[in-house]
Amino acid sequence: MKTNLIVATAVLAFASSLGCDTNRSGNIRATVFGDLSHALVERTGTSLAMRDSCDTGAPFSVPTSGLRRRPYLQQMTARSVRVVWTTDAATAADGDNSSMVIVSTTAGMVVARVAGQRDPSARPPRAIQWNAALTGLEPETLYCYELQLNGVATRRAGFRTAPALGGDAPVRFVAVGDSGSGSADQSAVTDQMNTVPFDFFIHLGDIGYEAGSRANLEENFFKVYADYLETFPSFPASGNHEYNTEDAAPFREAFMLPENGGAEGRERWYSYDWGNVHLVVLDTERTGPLQAAWLDSDLSANQLPWTFVYFHKPPFSSGEHGNDGAVQRHFQPLFVKHGVPLVLSGHDHDYERTSSISGVTYVVSGGGGRGTRDVGRSSFTAFSLAVCHFVYVTISADVLTGHAIDGVGQEFDSFVVHRGPAPGADR
Repeated sequence: MKTNLIVATAVLAFASSLGCDTNRSGNIRATVFGDLSHALVERTGTSLAMRDSCDTGAPFSVPTSGLRRRPYLQQMTARSVRVVWTTDAATAADGDNSSMVIVSTTAGMVVARVAGQRDPSARPPRAIQWNAALTGLEPETLYCYELQLNGVATRRAGFRTAPALGGDAPVRFVAVGDSGSGSADQSAVTDQMNTVPFDFFIHLGDIGYEAGSRANLEENFFKVYADYLETFPSFPASGNHEYNTEDAAPFREAFMLPENGGAEGRERWYSYDWGNVHLVVLDTERTGPLQAAWLDSDLSANQLPWTFVYFHKPPFSSGEHGNDGAVQRHFQPLFVKHGVPLVLSGHDHDYERTSSISGVTYVVSGGGGRGTRDVGRSSFTAFSLAVCHFVYVTISADVLTGHAIDGVGQEFDSFVVHRGPAPGADR
């Protein structure tokens, strides 16, 4: 009995040291509800309709060249996108056309053939990473594409380019955080994302538990979200778990993110535009004066009417981790200075929406699939709940609307943010 007690104590101590590792499953159904006074999301059709409109009906094939990671979209703009994929390490050498992307209209007319380029900096397990830059595209246009590997084509997928810069087209995206565990919770939330129409996919960090390794990213991100990633561009933030392996090198290898964060911030923090929205992605594992100075400069240069910021560790949270003091000191004053109306973060495995804090609404969305933890309430809390979920955001004209949707499809909270000082805001 004494030996068993020692073993059990050691196991408990080890589990405690892992923190998040003890938290594999959670609540997928909301039991209480927040503000549902705004119009609920209409569930019509599926978000993957673009892919289906291009699909020839054949099952997704794996050519003899050995497709390892299905194609995924990066750096999408109104006129370009980059397609990334991986094949077996035995795939032919640089300079040949054994790995390419063929772009066509929905009617099947080929508009481009782009040879894949090997990425020597990436080291996916037992594979070679390729990418192809598609340029000369038209804004808000549906294109079909397929990979051709050693003469064998995959199933066609579809994507729609971003709206013209500064245009008035509605902007729609889904956001998840702390999802990358390959759990049933993650699958439940992932399935519900297919019930809303969106344009791109953002992740708030911790995309590959436990250590953010290349294998973790492969199993718990690329395989789980494969259907979405081949159709919608993804713009992730890195979390603390990504930094558990080689200073987050696997994260930066796998994703081809905008490289406008300067020498120190290359693919750690960055910004991009979508229609009339300027989006800024921060790295809360590198919070400090250098990144704050970049953020101030980036927001000062922005000319678009909407600005939205997201990252991993929250400045305001009633969950287990609580407020991140460094984010409060270095970033929060800049959100207020530049009139950022909404900030999204993850890290705590729950949902929490604040009241307006100096004109900014903060939302914690860490219920993407790594279970849930208890969340309390603070003086700044408008609503909080420990539930697996994603957040769906739509932006149209002067109004941003957010919808929190749980793992069974219930909308359990919503919020509206107005561009500029909202009516009754305290700034």
